Order: sequence, then C-alpha cells, then structure tokens
Amino acid sequence: MKIQKVLLSMALTFGLCLTACEKEENLLNKSNPNAQTQENFWKTEADAINGINATYANIQNRTITLWEVFHYDMRSDEGYSQSPWTELANVGKFIINDYNVPFVREMYTDVYRTIYRSNQVLTFVPEIEMNERLKSRILAEAKFIRAHMYFKLVTLWGGVPIVTTIQLPTDRPAQATETEVWAQIEKDFTEAKADLWAKEEYTGNDIGRVSKEGATAYLGRVYLQQKKYAEAAAQFKEIIDLTPGKFDLMPNFKDNFTEEFENNKESLFEIQFTNNNGKVSGFPVYDAAGGDETSERAQFFGVRTSDFPAPEVVGGWCDGQPTKWLLNQFLIEKDKNGNVDPRLQYTLYYKHPGELLFGKTYEERKIDENQRFWKKYTNYYKTTEGYFSGINTREIRLADVYLMYAEALNELGRTAEAIPFANLVRLRSNMNELPLSMAQTEFRERLRQDRVLELAGESKRFLDMKRYGILGPELAGPNPDLPPNVADFDTEFKNFVKGKSEYLPIPLYEIDALGPEKIKQNPGY
Repeated sequence: MKIQKVLLSMALTFGLCLTACEKEENLLNKSNPNAQTQENFWKTEADAINGINATYANIQNRTITLWEVFHYDMRSDEGYSQSPWTELANVGKFIINDYNVPFVREMYTDVYRTIYRSNQVLTFVPEIEMNERLKSRILAEAKFIRAHMYFKLVTLWGGVPIVTTIQLPTDRPAQATETEVWAQIEKDFTEAKADLWAKEEYTGNDIGRVSKEGATAYLGRVYLQQKKYAEAAAQFKEIIDLTPGKFDLMPNFKDNFTEEFENNKESLFEIQFTNNNGKVSGFPVYDAAGGDETSERAQFFGVRTSDFPAPEVVGGWCDGQPTKWLLNQFLIEKDKNGNVDPRLQYTLYYKHPGELLFGKTYEERKIDENQRFWKKYTNYYKTTEGYFSGINTREIRLADVYLMYAEALNELGRTAEAIPFANLVRLRSNMNELPLSMAQTEFRERLRQDRVLELAGESKRFLDMKRYGILGPELAGPNPDLPPNVADFDTEFKNFVKGKSEYLPIPLYEIDALGPEKIKQNPGY
C-alpha cells in the first residue's frame, strides 16, 4: 500500500523565495498517521488473514472473470458475438487492432495486480508471529492464486514476465518463455498442495477457500495441457481415490450452475460471488461495499429480451452467443429413452416447442428462431436477469476431472481403464454407456465430443482445442461467408492465422513500459 499524503497544488509567482517554497512544502507534505502502510500493516494474524482475503477479492474482479469468457469461450468454436461494441465482437473473429483495448489491457493488468497481492502475502506473512499451521495455509493460498493467474497468462498470452517478489516502479522484469512460465505454475501448485487444508476443514466464512484437493486437480490440468499425461494421471488419481466418499457427481447436472448448490460435493475450486449490489438493472457501483463481489456474466451473456435500458428489461445483453455448431452437437446422440441430451436444456436456449425466454415464447419476444442464447450460468430459473449475479463460477469440478483422467489414461494407451470414467459422466445425464472395447482413436474422438457436451460455456473448449492441435481457419467450414447464427461451423475462424491467433497481443503499454529489450510482441501482431 502506498503512503497517503496531503498534497496542495499552489500557483507561485516568479518572485517567491525558494527557501520559503521549501518550508511551505515541508509543512504541507505530511503523512496521514491513520493510514495503513506496508510498514505498519503486516504485524498480526488478523493482518495476514486480511491480506490473503484481499488477494481473493481480486480473483473476483470483473476485468478477469468477465473478459476471460470472451477470450476463452468466444474464441472457441462454441461461441460468437454480435455485441454492438465492435471491438468486443471482433475478439471471437480474431481481429484485434488496438493492443490496449480495455478487455485485453484490463485483464492483463488485473491478473498482474492479483499476482502482486499474492507476492505481498508471501513476502510479509512469514515474519508475522501467529499460528504456524494457519500461516502455512495462508502462504499456500497465495501460491495457489498466483499459479491460477499465471495459468491465465500463459494460456492467453504465452511467454510473459515472471514476477515472484514485490516489484519497485523502476524494476523491469524480462519476458520468460512459455516453458518457464509453466514450470513456475507447476512449482506454485505443488508447494501450495503440500500446505493447503482439506476441503472439509473449511467451515463458516472460510467455505470456498482453495483446498488441497483443488490444488491437486488444478496441477493435473496444468500437466494435461502440456501433454504430460503420466504426471496428469497421477494427480487426477488422487482425486479419484477420494470418490465417492468425499467427492461425487451431483445427482442433477443443472445443480452445478446455480446459487443453490454452491461449493457442493462435485466442486473442487470455484470463484465465489454474491449478489449484494442490489439493482435489477442498471450499472454497478464498484466503489460500494462489496461492489466487486458480484458476477456480471449472466447479464453480458444472458438472452436479450428487449432494448436496454428499457424499464421492461428482464434479460441480459447477449454480448456472446453459442454457435449453431454447438447446438448440433447436442442433437447428434439421444439418451437412453430416445430423448435429446438432457444437458442441452440447461446449457442453451434454442427454438423448440415449450421453450420460454423469461416467461415468453420466441414469437412473443419477437426473436429470430435461428438465434440461440446461453442458459448455463444465467438466472434462467428466476423471473428477471439483473445486472448482478451471485452464481459462483465452478473452475474445476469432478466431471471435468473424470474426463481429463480418461484423456490422460487413453493417451497412455490405457483405453479400457479410461472408458469407465467417461461413462460415469454420461450416466449422470442418462446417456448410454460407451463399450469398453472401443479403440484408442475411436475413444479419443468420442471423449472430445463428451467434453463439449458436459463443459460447454465453462471456458474449457479453447484450451482443449489448443491441446488437440485443431485450431485453424478450416474450422470456418465450407461456406465461411454464412453468418454464425445459421452456419453449421464457426465461420469466424476464417480470420484465424496459425502461429498468431492462438494468443492475444501483449498490451502495448506493457511493451512501452518494459522496453523492447525486455519483452517482445507476440508473433503476427
């Protein structure tokens, strides 16, 4: 924290004496004795708890939790945008001409701000006299959050500066390679895992803090994304061994995306939100108490039911929508009873008999029947879609772990062992079991499909596509001139440039600040 000072800007005439100016300056530039500073804050156990809580607060920040949905989901073949903000709509089209555009610059900045808060905890808490087990846990929490932030940086921007200490304004950390960033992430999650508490040890107001099991699952994801299949499988196996006693799938798929069943037995790590900003519509008040603790995802991605800001608004702004390709994936396979995959009705709005958009049909809302909207993580089960949502974002849940474990086993040639874990996820949604006799290649393709159906709209698909090596302009399909709302492919991929579009541009302000000798722009930008 910076020392707050009382500053006075005075217009001085040329004839004033320099000595008098210096005396005036010394008189006015006084430190506020009541302000918390770096020197007087990190003293007690309460300070340590408040410090790590401030770090948690920043992972809720809208500039991270909102913009990342555009960067991950809209850039995958699951989503596209018709936002009236042209630059925002262009993200999914792989068109970014302004490298300081807010949704790139703000996310990059606030991810590093969160890392800075983690580094403060890791620097000052070790010197505090307090309960040693609690101290170890707080330090582990800081490492987890730092690794969580670097995971976003490396997957969206690639090689970036690694900062693990408190930086001075004059410091110019050099750009690291992707390999070095991944190594730092592995180190932080491994060390965090050793000292974090088990999920059940958190009670009361501590429910929702990162846990040992969350670090284990996240470390497995980190290994899997790098195709370190044996290491990934080992981490996932530790979670599998805790089922069904400590962790299990929720009976109903839909219960993973509402406020009612947060931090449930399927959840390993989720971002905590609360709807405490009060309004049904209108803009948030970020400087209000708890103003940053609400999620804006439902408003930005919910179905648009009327023109904002009309008083009759009950839906969202529809800045991001699911592709027709995604809808078609749900229609390929019927469930055991010959019905449409039941996960579809809790993932998307789409035109079909009985579909209501906050109580009215497509026709009553005067909405084109070709339009589809996100339902997952929205307040579709309420009467209105307010600006603020309290629905927690489930970063890692057991169904994802089952499918990642199955992928790791399959890539290790252990296909027969892998298939039952995919079947656990399928059976929860009344889908038919896959035969254990499937070959490795056949199961690989089926598993990729299953991940789409289970995890659509959860910011996993773009990472999956990158890991599979399938990102490319060919995804635009045979007729890339068709609009995304009618094409069977994601036509926005016609702009995808291999070797460039896998990453976002590093904000220009960062390159200007560090200098070209310290950091280079990503290829193609």
